[in-house]
Amino acid sequence: MSFIPSQVADITVDWLNEVLPKSVGKVESFTITRFGTGVGILGELARLHLTYADGDGAGPATMVAKCQSPAPENQFLAQAMGFYLREVNFYREISAHLDVRVPESYYADAGPDGLPFIILIEDITDAYCPDQVKGLTLNEAERILDTVAVLHAEFWETPQLYELTWLPPMNNPLYKAGKMMAEAQWPTFVEHFGERLGGDMLDTLKLACEKYPDMLDWWVQQGHQTFTHTDCRAENYLFGGSAGADTITMIDFQLSTRHVGAWDVCNLLAASITPELRREHEGALLQRYFNRVSELAGDKPGFAGYSLDRLWYDYRASLLQQGVAQVITSNLQGGNERGTELLEQLHMRPLLAAIDHNVGDILKDIK
Repeated sequence: MSFIPSQVADITVDWLNEVLPKSVGKVESFTITRFGTGVGILGELARLHLTYADGDGAGPATMVAKCQSPAPENQFLAQAMGFYLREVNFYREISAHLDVRVPESYYADAGPDGLPFIILIEDITDAYCPDQVKGLTLNEAERILDTVAVLHAEFWETPQLYELTWLPPMNNPLYKAGKMMAEAQWPTFVEHFGERLGGDMLDTLKLACEKYPDMLDWWVQQGHQTFTHTDCRAENYLFGGSAGADTITMIDFQLSTRHVGAWDVCNLLAASITPELRREHEGALLQRYFNRVSELAGDKPGFAGYSLDRLWYDYRASLLQQGVAQVITSNLQGGNERGTELLEQLHMRPLLAAIDHNVGDILKDIK
């Protein structure tokens, strides 16, 4: 197979019949409904409504197609960081074997350098997706944390984790190059966010950007690595629908890495909850996650010695790293008014949490 659609509009009936599993049946025609505008930042999303040839109607009525972002800035970042290839490998190799619910994969492919990129996956119909701009409710946050704890426990310092050669550790060369990307974006970042952050936080972030490669090496040295979703935010979790009334389906694995579980916890609480709700319930939510992951991973040798205090430390250190990530991604384009507001919240909320937790104290530990 040499042809890979660059955009949803490039998909044809002949191509579908060539790549879809034979068990799906022969597609006769399809229509496209685009969705996710202002939600999907690194990909173009569409629902394919499929009509099958007579006698071949066993396949799904709809499926989701995901292609590379049409925005050049977003496309460049995803390609440079290996995000598209990572999601292809996820669906090809492990998605069907996880203890968490993810969409079934029908097809996943990308060019050698990550472009073009496409996946065809199960459409979780009638599910609802929380609104990230509005922010999660407390119950939604609790249920998502319970879900990511299952993923983390499954891989917490296991041999299987290190056999996933396509799953990069935090100190991979591409991520270390983030220092140069942060330095290039720094003036624009300061112009946009500086007045709201203040001098002390800007000084902390500038030093964190300078020390970023050392920070990534330091993270790997800390141990307690696991499979992290790494984009653990409200709109990457679907509630209910065709997956089951009490089921949460985890989606979007482009950013997945080998990292500490606290990164996902931090990602969710800092970016997907309003600052007011986070401040009120942060301690209880970290305790809930710790109890759940301890219950599931407590008998694993690699989990020995992990404590609630260590989780809090890792949470604060993750906020510091997220600060650098906000600088690196500060030129992403939302595509429309809603997407622009989403990016604003994705950047600003974690920075406010970093200020709340005085994350500059962590810098002295990074040698």
